[in-house]
Amino acid sequence: MYASKIKNIFGKGEKMEKEKTYFEKEAPVAEVCEENLYRLNGRVPLRKAIPFGLQHVLAMFVANLAPVMIVCGAAIVQGTQNHLTAAEITQILQCAMFAAGIGTTMQLYSFWKIGSRLPIVMGVSFTFLGSLLIICTNPALGYEGMVGAVILGGIFEGLVGLSAKYWRRFLTPVVSACVVIAIGLSLLSVGMDSWGGGSGVEDFGAWFPATF
Repeated sequence: MYASKIKNIFGKGEKMEKEKTYFEKEAPVAEVCEENLYRLNGRVPLRKAIPFGLQHVLAMFVANLAPVMIVCGAAIVQGTQNHLTAAEITQILQCAMFAAGIGTTMQLYSFWKIGSRLPIVMGVSFTFLGSLLIICTNPALGYEGMVGAVILGGIFEGLVGLSAKYWRRFLTPVVSACVVIAIGLSLLSVGMDSWGGGSGVEDFGAWFPATF
C-alpha cells in the first residue's frame, strides 16, 4: 500500500514537471536572437526568419503538389479510359493547397485533442501513393473510387490517431525505417516512368528524354 502511494506521489511529480516544461516552451519570448529558432514562440532576426521561411514554404509546395500531380497524371475516369483534363488537375491542386491550409491552421490553433500547437505545415503524403495509383488506374474504380477510399481511410486514420497512446510504443525506429523503405520501393515504378519520358507516351524510353 505504501509503495503504491509513493509511486502515485512520484507519478504526480513527473506529470507536474512535464506540464511545467511544456508551458515554459510555450511562453512568449520577447528577446530576438538566433537561439529562439528552436522555441515555439521564439523570435528570430529577419535575416534568419526570411530565408528559413522561404525554404519551408518551397519545401511544402513540392511535397504537397508532387503526389497530386503523380496520381492525377495516371488516374482515369471510372468506367472509361479517359484521363483527367488539365483544368480538372488544376482544380485538384488548388483543393490540395486549400486543404493543407486548413490542416495547418488546425495544428497551430488546436481544440480538444486535435492539433499540436506547433508550426507544422500539413499537406499531402507520399505514404499512400502506391495504393492510390493501383485504385485510380483500375477502370472499374477510377478517380471516383480513389476519392472514396481516401475518405474512408481518413476517417480510419483519425480514429487510430486518437488512440495513439495505446500503440505508440510499438513504433520503434526499425518499424518506421521499414515503412519508409516500403514507400520508396513502391515509388520506383513511378520514377522509372518519369525517367522514360512519362507514362503512355509514344517514344517511351527514347534516349533523348531519358538523358535530358
